[in-house]
Amino acid sequence: MKRGINRQLGWGKRQLHNISSTKSITSSSSSSLSMKMPEASVPACFLCLLALSSACYIQNCPRGGKRSYPDTELRQCMRCGPGNRGNCFGPNICCGEDMGCYIGTPETFRCVEENFVPSPCEAGGRPCSTGRCAAPGICCSDESCSLDSACLDDESERRRVPLEKNTTVMDGSASDFLLRLMHLANRQQQAKHQYY
Repeated sequence: MKRGINRQLGWGKRQLHNISSTKSITSSSSSSLSMKMPEASVPACFLCLLALSSACYIQNCPRGGKRSYPDTELRQCMRCGPGNRGNCFGPNICCGEDMGCYIGTPETFRCVEENFVPSPCEAGGRPCSTGRCAAPGICCSDESCSLDSACLDDESERRRVPLEKNTTVMDGSASDFLLRLMHLANRQQQAKHQYY
């Protein structure tokens, strides 16, 4: 009987020794595994960041980007202004040949919709210094407008000679544009005086 108990104890001691040796193996392998996990997660995190950073952040960006339309013809930008006589040049710029330009007024509210149309558009006539000709003597980009003599047509050039002699005579769109600028400056002056 003693032999049976000793054999069982001997077997138990071997099992404990085997269990303790497997614990030391698993603890050393888990520590080496934990060292390998950060090494493996760095490239995975890098790939995730790369995938996220190559996304198109512009709201109206079509699949493949705006340059993915090489064969697509540019369309005319949305109509805007009084009686839809103008075209949108930017999210807050509406210009037309016979009406001049509206910048940041209620007539330009429709131009914000242009940002949500996926296909590219082109507004205005021939290219000028900062963008495209929007009205006689006015060159507009999608952000701003400026006076530009390149946007005057032949008839305007003929009328320009007397304009240089007499600066009080202006065509309708240029005088409307200057009048709007004066009203805007006057409003800003009045607003400043109200705060003081």
